[in-house]
Parts: sequence; C-alpha cells; structure tokens
Amino acid sequence: MRQILMGYERTRRAAKRGAGVENLRLEDGNTAMQGRPLDLITLDDALNGLARLDPQQSRIVELRFFGGLSIEETAEVMGLSPATVKRHWATARLWLQREMTKAKQA
Repeated sequence: MRQILMGYERTRRAAKRGAGVENLRLEDGNTAMQGRPLDLITLDDALNGLARLDPQQSRIVELRFFGGLSIEETAEVMGLSPATVKRHWATARLWLQREMTKAKQA
C-alpha cells in the first residue's frame, strides 16, 4: 500500500508541479501531528530514515498508517504485545514528526 501511495503521489506531483497532499493525516490519540496535513513524500523519506534506525518501528508505522491496522491487529501480525506496539507507535510518531518538521524547514 505504501508503494502504491508513493507512486501515486509522485505522479500527481509531476502533473501538478509540486502540489502536496492536504487530506492525509497521521492521527492516533494524542499525536503531536494530529489534524495536520501530511506531505507523503516527506513522510516516505522520514520513514526510510526510521527504517535504517529501527526497522520494527518503521514496520509498525506502515501497518498502522498505510495498512489501517489497530494496535491489537499490529501486535498480532508482528508477534508483539499490544503495550510494546503502543510504545513503539508513540515513539515512531514523535520521531517522524521531528524529521518531517526539519525537512520542511530546510
């Protein structure tokens, strides 16, 4: 799903010369990014960086954000406890937010 969305976004940007996605949001509970529009290309770049640092957290983001799985479903797929998934999800969101904010300011 992630590759499909990234391909679509890159094609759409090429057609519109850089227009961003304004309707996707990284939301879950008290996330610091809640309600803010996401730039899928910036998210993809940040997620690739996260995958280099922590592949497990990156996979959790993919399952939760791109796959739409719940904490419990993600825990089952990955063979982890729901508490571990919840902790990694929260950490990954904060890391992604920081990286995406830095990318926008650059």
